[in-house]
Amino acid sequence: MPPSLTERQAQVLQFITAYLADHGFPPTQREIMRRFKMKSTRGVARHLEALEKKGHLTRLHRGARALAVQSPARGIPVIGKVAAGQPILATENVEERIDLNRSFARWRDAFFLKVKGDSMIQAGILEGDYLLVKPQPTAETGEIVVALLNGEATVKRFSKKGDRILLHSANPAYAPIEITQRSGDFRIIGKAMAVVRSLTAPMIRFETVRD
Repeated sequence: MPPSLTERQAQVLQFITAYLADHGFPPTQREIMRRFKMKSTRGVARHLEALEKKGHLTRLHRGARALAVQSPARGIPVIGKVAAGQPILATENVEERIDLNRSFARWRDAFFLKVKGDSMIQAGILEGDYLLVKPQPTAETGEIVVALLNGEATVKRFSKKGDRILLHSANPAYAPIEITQRSGDFRIIGKAMAVVRSLTAPMIRFETVRD
């Protein structure tokens, strides 16, 4: 268990954590200095060094925004399946959790879906990849989405023209899926934000999904 923090160290850590959650990247030392009305960045540096020694922070590199909050209990859940009528993050759907630096976890409630099949290979999404998904119930034409169709999760490129909805594969071997009243239960679970292919420490390579 990490050593206990002083009151000011806890306040600085809380500020960094909240800033990361809101902005997707950490604050600079000057931003921390202004927030706590310190006279110089040297005071900030001392607090950051203490937080690093106590296991709460990691310096990723030399730079203004090079902090990562250590939160081992937190992790993005990996969803092995998505069942109809069940919350997406239901305990029985979560196969494991992948811990990432908070600087990568920009999207609250994001989850990973392990990709099965080869229908999106020309979009750079391969079987066995982990797709980082931002939960949302709608999508724009051209976006890659995770959708639930008759109880089965599918990854496709979404398009809509008028009332006509099509789910396109990125593999010529698969025809588009047209969503009609006869298609059964259909809903969008979320938008694909990134593909994770290499999960080996210490670096995780993100390939951002382009619309």
